[in-house]
Amino acid sequence: MPIVSISYLAAAVAFLTLGGLVLVSWRNRPGAIWVLAASFLSFVWALSLALLTWQFPERIAVSLGVLEVARNAGWFAVLLSILALGSGGAYLHSRSLRIWIALTAAFLVAVSIPLVVPGWAAEGRWLATASLLMTIAGLVLVEQAYRNMPPQRRASVKLLALGLGGMFAFDLFLFADLALFGGLNTPTWQARGFVNALVVPLIAVSVKRRSLHSGGPAISRHLLFHTAALTGIGVYLLAVGGAGYYLREAGGDIGALVQVTFLFGAALILALMLFSTTFRARLRVLFSKHLFKYRYDYREEWLRFTEQLSSQNTASPFNERAIRAIAELADSPGGLLWIGGEDGSFSVQGARHLGKPNHPPEEGTSPLVEFLTRTGWVIDVPEYRAEPEIYGGLELPDWLLKDTRHWAVIPLLKADGLVGFVVLQTPLAPRRIEWEERDLLKTAGRQLAVYVALVRTSEALMEARQFETFHRLSAFIVHDLKNISAQLSLICSNAERHRDNPEFVADAFRTVANARDRLERTQAQLRNVQPRAEAPRKVIPLRELLKEVIAQSQAAQPIPSLEVQADAEVSGDREALKNVLLHLVRNAQEATPDSGQIHLTLYTEEGWAIMLVADDGAGMDEDFLRQRIFRPFQTTKGNAGMGIGLYEARDQIMRMGGRIDVHSQLGAGTRFTIRLPRLTPRPDGRSGSQTQVTNDG
Repeated sequence: MPIVSISYLAAAVAFLTLGGLVLVSWRNRPGAIWVLAASFLSFVWALSLALLTWQFPERIAVSLGVLEVARNAGWFAVLLSILALGSGGAYLHSRSLRIWIALTAAFLVAVSIPLVVPGWAAEGRWLATASLLMTIAGLVLVEQAYRNMPPQRRASVKLLALGLGGMFAFDLFLFADLALFGGLNTPTWQARGFVNALVVPLIAVSVKRRSLHSGGPAISRHLLFHTAALTGIGVYLLAVGGAGYYLREAGGDIGALVQVTFLFGAALILALMLFSTTFRARLRVLFSKHLFKYRYDYREEWLRFTEQLSSQNTASPFNERAIRAIAELADSPGGLLWIGGEDGSFSVQGARHLGKPNHPPEEGTSPLVEFLTRTGWVIDVPEYRAEPEIYGGLELPDWLLKDTRHWAVIPLLKADGLVGFVVLQTPLAPRRIEWEERDLLKTAGRQLAVYVALVRTSEALMEARQFETFHRLSAFIVHDLKNISAQLSLICSNAERHRDNPEFVADAFRTVANARDRLERTQAQLRNVQPRAEAPRKVIPLRELLKEVIAQSQAAQPIPSLEVQADAEVSGDREALKNVLLHLVRNAQEATPDSGQIHLTLYTEEGWAIMLVADDGAGMDEDFLRQRIFRPFQTTKGNAGMGIGLYEARDQIMRMGGRIDVHSQLGAGTRFTIRLPRLTPRPDGRSGSQTQVTNDG
């Protein structure tokens, strides 16, 4: 074997040893994954050159360019990762780093394209020029990586920078000689492998010195996965290309046919692997087990978990999102969500990728529910099938054991007990549940239990609000019916004494007609699902309205009196305003003895039409006036009142642009003051536009 082959073989052994040390002992060091990738590429580079210089020296010029690009790309990635760790990680997301990465990638692509073109790849001077450019780029990256590292942390990368700087400096001398004199068979070329082997200990010591608790950022799992996948695809394509070339050369007359068929089959296999969800899952598990201290990136997993649960996507119900959130933690395609009911039993409330199961409910006293409540364990169903004694005599239900798709049972526990449990489907990459995965699933189950309880509470609150709305509507209807009943009762109670009085009969007919109108309006409101439109606003002469209110209040004592200091007109719903006044008068009659007085007053003040309803009855206390008077379902009448009338009265007055105030004192009576924007008279005697006033008058 020639000395040059021995030299490169020594380099291959050195880089293989470095990769093994990083993989076995130092894989948790910051940036170790990039050193591992660079060591692997350098091992392939050195081993390939050892074989080429020994057996195929005529092919060195064709293959050297691709090998140099691959090796340099690996060490460029190491230097960029050091650059990212500089300044305590502040450089990681900076614009400068992104520019460095983009320029390095573009440079490698630009250099690689000519090296794979058959005519240019064998051209020695072009190979020397491209290699010179790569070594210069490597020296620049070494300088940038070392200079951007904080002084207190430069000791951890000093030897690595020295080793890589020496390697690129030696290559600079080698390829400068190649560019000038056009020959590779020189002592420099022969010693290159030994020089690279001497660099390896410096890199190894530098990697070992890197602290496990370095403040720099860790490598992204997604970036590692995709980088490794792309690297694997590249190696696969190189192997396929080499095999295809061999088949073409050794196949004789049918060599080209065999080559095309082989390449198509290889491409088809690659496509199947790329689109295989199971293959990707197995690859992800492989990386997590062997390249990271912990299987999960907990920050990323928890952010994704909470985002799934808190999503407002109405197209996906909460129960389905809950299953998906916890299933994705274990690469499971789906599962079942069981939630406890008011009777203490647990039933299926959601399913994902397991059809529409019709499993019987699990009672609160069943062995499964009691075991989950008592222990909080995550049950590995395949493990139970193989070793049931681990679970202390637990008897799982038949529906859980018979379906081989069931993989794990995760309890949803809160402080007050078991909320439910999730049954996960077998993952795409089947495996035994290890301690780390158990802890993650158990914690996720507790978090999911809180979300389930929150959703159930929200649903119960919504139902309570719906019932509250229904009861409030019923209260309004009962209040209207009570008023109508009171009017008709007064007619019945006075019919014996006044049935021969024509005025009483006429008034009775008017009261019955009014009761009929109010009942019809109530029925119309109940039939109409949409909110009732506002009644058309009309001009309302207040003197006539107050006289009508007094006329309809004659059946009870004391009979109100009227004082008109100044007539006025307002705009609004006449019937609604009359009902407000009738309600105030009726309340005053109920609170005032027959010997008392009820007085209605009408006057104007600036832009307001003001009506007073005053009595000298029982009055109301200060606490009721301050906190309860205009709130619904509040009354001083006990069981005789609904507490709706004043709430409706204030609402109607406010819709007309006015306000209602009250003054009362226990034992001295009550006075309601209604202020409404009055219409200003026009010169022709008709009512004009409404005066613009504020509600603070």
